[in-house]
Amino acid sequence: MATSSGALARSTIPGNFGRVRDERHRLRWPTFDMPTRTRFTSLGSCIATATLAVTLVACRASGAPEPAMDPTGSWEGTFTLGGQRHAMQLEVIADSAHSSAYVDVPDQYATHYAVSNLEIGAHEMSFAFPSVLPPAGFGGRIERGRIVGRAWAPLDRDTVRGQFELWRRPRPTLPYRTIDVQFRNGAVPLRGTIYLPSRPARAPAVVFLHGSGPQTRESYLRFFADHFARHGIASIVYDKRNTERTDLPPWERGAGSFTELASDAAAAANVLRSRSDVDGARIGFWGLSQGAWLAPMAGARAGGAAFVVLISGGGVTPAEQELYDDEFKLRELDEPQAVIDSALSLLKDADQYIRTNRDEEWNTLQTHLAAVRSRPWFPLLDRFPLILPREAGAWKGGPADLDYDPRPALRALGVPALVILGERDPLTPTAETARRIEAAMRDAGNRNVTIRVIPGADHGLLVPSGLRTTWFEQRPASGWVDEMTAWLQRR
Repeated sequence: MATSSGALARSTIPGNFGRVRDERHRLRWPTFDMPTRTRFTSLGSCIATATLAVTLVACRASGAPEPAMDPTGSWEGTFTLGGQRHAMQLEVIADSAHSSAYVDVPDQYATHYAVSNLEIGAHEMSFAFPSVLPPAGFGGRIERGRIVGRAWAPLDRDTVRGQFELWRRPRPTLPYRTIDVQFRNGAVPLRGTIYLPSRPARAPAVVFLHGSGPQTRESYLRFFADHFARHGIASIVYDKRNTERTDLPPWERGAGSFTELASDAAAAANVLRSRSDVDGARIGFWGLSQGAWLAPMAGARAGGAAFVVLISGGGVTPAEQELYDDEFKLRELDEPQAVIDSALSLLKDADQYIRTNRDEEWNTLQTHLAAVRSRPWFPLLDRFPLILPREAGAWKGGPADLDYDPRPALRALGVPALVILGERDPLTPTAETARRIEAAMRDAGNRNVTIRVIPGADHGLLVPSGLRTTWFEQRPASGWVDEMTAWLQRR
């Protein structure tokens, strides 16, 4: 989803880095693997609340009990699903009162995510990926120096099965430190984390701008903040406004007009600029998807930027991008042109109501919805704001954000810019985005613009792309993160 509360918010909120989650990705704990609610006693006898068709633990029938294995510490290894192997690290913290674990999955841009459904016994443990990642479960036996067992992930109405193996490793020493901060943009409180390299020199710094939705620091941005800090680049990652407001409906959390969200980023830049260990003359903005529209705006509101990095967006209007999103999806699913035309007609009616907020357009939209809601293609469309009540903020923004043209802000930048786009992005029209960004900056005399289109990559710069591609078949396109880091180090 690439829009704000003031623009049409049709897309499903991405689980991680712009990936649209669907019913194929709902986690089910299969009975042939380790169920979530299995408990194990330290005496070697197994007590389970669910039946195991395949037992992962061999309970001793007689003799002295095995001593309990200590799972705490750092573990590193791989998991395999669908024949695809991925690296994984696990940090386990456990005592008699509480247990927690944090997972790193570089191929999902995931760093230090708290796992869910964690169960630890004397010789066994199970856990699942958190909701911000594609769902997968793991259950295995803790042996001397390793954890080995089964992995599974839902796919359509089936379950893909695999295995994982982790080896104990010394706890790594991070080459940076983190500082939690609180700051404000006017009356709005904001919370963030600063990543500071351990090097003694004053560091250049990046302000990260999320994609749309109720994004927090528990997101893919932590991966990039960690990576940059390891290469001498400081950053700040902050929770989008109102994400902690449980009194608000989910679609209002993290929402705001483009002006409000860009001002939040400018406030974050001021936090960095106030620090003696950050080089205030080398602070720039990094924006993904919605953030790619906001980054140039934030630079203007912060009194200038040293550079901008725009990822997977920022060239066309939100209205154009949202129409492209649904059209691309329907074409990928081989829907006929008549279906595509009907769907786009409905979405244009929704856009028109947002622009006018008049009863006449609302009634037209509701009539149109009633006529097509039972059509087989209707569930394929992004749900927001079509399913929202009329009082929801997504309907009230008017044309300011829906028809926001980023080119004036791009022309005004006058600073080095790196633009990275996926050739097969299903959410952003790549060729038109690249053309408009390059033309706007060069028309203004800015020759320090680098545009990189990554062959075969999607919105998250993962390959291979395609709506029918499973998440475990994908991984980040080769080299793009290192190329971006090297570009930043030269600023």
